[in-house]
Amino acid sequence: MEPIRVGLLDFGLRHSKLNSLRVIEDLIDYAGHADQLGFSRFWIAEHHIPQTRSAWSNPQALVPLLAGMTQRIKVGVAGVLLSLHAPYHVATSFKLLANLFPGRIDLGVANGVVSETVAQYSIQQSNQALRGLFDDKLAELVHYLHDEDELYQDGKGVVIPPYKGVIPAVWTLGVSYGSLNRALTLKTNFARSIFHYGSDVSYEKEKLQAFREEYYQRHKVQPQITLAVAGCCHQTSQKAKRIINALNKKTSVGRGELFGSPAKFHDEVMALRERYGIDEVIFMSAAMQPTDRIVGLELISDIFKLNAN
Repeated sequence: MEPIRVGLLDFGLRHSKLNSLRVIEDLIDYAGHADQLGFSRFWIAEHHIPQTRSAWSNPQALVPLLAGMTQRIKVGVAGVLLSLHAPYHVATSFKLLANLFPGRIDLGVANGVVSETVAQYSIQQSNQALRGLFDDKLAELVHYLHDEDELYQDGKGVVIPPYKGVIPAVWTLGVSYGSLNRALTLKTNFARSIFHYGSDVSYEKEKLQAFREEYYQRHKVQPQITLAVAGCCHQTSQKAKRIINALNKKTSVGRGELFGSPAKFHDEVMALRERYGIDEVIFMSAAMQPTDRIVGLELISDIFKLNAN
């Protein structure tokens, strides 16, 4: 059995004493530690939240900064709220990044909900209209990344630079297996969250295996699949539980499905591996204090022997 891989997801949530720019400083430090400790990915989320200490809304600008400050870890967005963006511009940005940082850029796309104000400001349409845009825009994005000769039209069309360059790893995100067909049809990877509110937490391991088999038959490659979880790993389960409870009092993000001492955290992750049939988890830490976050990284890296993978 392959060693399980552990990546990280960051929403920019930190304790109230950090202003937005200090949060970004902490984000860079956090990513640097994750890189050194053998974590597989470092993903940042797109959220448009009217809070004065929000560190970012569109995280695309942070991707080259994080990739440039690290060496091994894959860096990406999970996910771009594609209904708010022009697929052409997303393709041009991420393809260039994929060639500046070969093999290290992930492009996750999500069909997320925003406020009416954000919908009007971004695309001058209602929030309800966004839902109807996602599938067409995702197909456009994949077209721009894959169909270079068709786009070029012998010099009469368009080039997404660099011509004939590598493309980023594209991920379809979802809170259930309802998005598997998108991933299968468009040849994307798949990430499923079981910590977002409204997530379907049923295992359906057989459905995922059938997806893998059909994906390989159709595309002759194996899809990358990961499971997003949230919680806290600390030196004791009591400390981890206190951190989870403190976050739950302040925000609706991060329900702490996983928490505990390193041994307990390890056992819970391995149980998820068996139940869901996955070989990688993406972990969002509930710890709001930078020191607690780093402690969690070190304990997780050690218990899973991430630097040995």
